[in-house]
Amino acid sequence: MAQERRIPLASVGFPDPESREAAKNSHFLDELDRQAELAIRSIHFAVMRGRETRDARDPKVWGSLQNALFAAICIARIFNPKVRKYPGMTKDESQAYADRRGKTLRDLLQVKDDCHILEVNSVRDAYEHYDEYFEKHLLNGVDCFSDWYITDRLVLKTASHPGGSWSSAGLRVFYPAGGVLIFDERRLYLFELEVELIELRVRIADKLKELRESIKGRANYGGHIGEVVMTGQETSQRFMEWQHRRAEALEELAKRKR
Repeated sequence: MAQERRIPLASVGFPDPESREAAKNSHFLDELDRQAELAIRSIHFAVMRGRETRDARDPKVWGSLQNALFAAICIARIFNPKVRKYPGMTKDESQAYADRRGKTLRDLLQVKDDCHILEVNSVRDAYEHYDEYFEKHLLNGVDCFSDWYITDRLVLKTASHPGGSWSSAGLRVFYPAGGVLIFDERRLYLFELEVELIELRVRIADKLKELRESIKGRANYGGHIGEVVMTGQETSQRFMEWQHRRAEALEELAKRKR
């Protein structure tokens, strides 16, 4: 049997309040760093493959772009949180608590209000709520769409008729040569975003070192019980069934795509 992977375990359980705060901020910085790494890798892949592929709807490019958006929004929401109600707090108290955390981390990492990292939300929200944007265009009289394509140069723009009705709409477009991701009139500049994320990782590395050196004393760790996810027999059975059903489904799909 192969050696099992180690399960990471962290603690913020320090008796000293300053050490506890430093440990908490260190945990957030670790999360920011891992999400930044994912976004950087995904942006670079999407741009480089997007410049080479002749498939305007290359799923590997679009998959990487969506990965980048998801990772980037995780970062943006840590810096500018919108939270649900926390235990023992009202909704307003919960938001105020989270806002203080966001400001602390932005100040700690010198994140500017006008940075591209914090601009991700408008484009990512449009991609997530595509159904709403699509139906809004339909209700506005749209007849045709240009959507979900990688472009070499041109973006098909929406043309208006006198009286305010619309005949066409352009939605999701990626321009890899210039590093621009578009939804309607919203634009996300990926070259600038990626460089900001790399620079953010540099500052995270510096601050993590400072924070960890400031932590004093021993951490408390709660009791843990290792719960087996499923038995070995069930694991093997599920894997084989998945492979079998997957092969059947792919075969049916291939018939319809010929």
